[in-house]
Amino acid sequence: MIAAERDEAGQELQRAFIERVGGLLPAAYRLAYGMLHDASEAEDTVQEALFKAWRAYARLRDGSNVRGWFMTIVANQCRHQRRGRWWTVLKRGEMPDGAVSDSGLPFEDAAELRRSLALLPHDYRLAIVLRYYLDLPLKEVSQVLGISVPATKSRIHRAVGRLRLELDEEVGR
Repeated sequence: MIAAERDEAGQELQRAFIERVGGLLPAAYRLAYGMLHDASEAEDTVQEALFKAWRAYARLRDGSNVRGWFMTIVANQCRHQRRGRWWTVLKRGEMPDGAVSDSGLPFEDAAELRRSLALLPHDYRLAIVLRYYLDLPLKEVSQVLGISVPATKSRIHRAVGRLRLELDEEVGR
């Protein structure tokens, strides 16, 4: 009898987890891709973050912001992933003239933006990806970053300024 109750409770927990976290996977992937700039690494990172979230889910307090909690796990996993890789090579073949990327930018501009974003410190890159790639409200960005809303605004402002400098240097080369 006790084993059946335990199985039922486990299934209920699993259903709740899937219901609350399952819809966040596309945003989690966009976050990971924005941070890592590699589709397969982003998939691996989200998968690992999902596993970590599942292990910690029972400790999540009722009423907690699940999206902020899960995005924090994804962001931390991205940091761990970037720290762990010691070598990255990006190869891109010849692009036809006038070709555009998924973002609507010409491939050259999109590549410059990705390179400049990759040069930013992790905290700045994370702030930009959360705010502009995922279009999260400032309150949720601040929860993921673990800082106040005014500090989040300041970090985003500084990150955009650094990104502009990086882009200007990229164009000036």
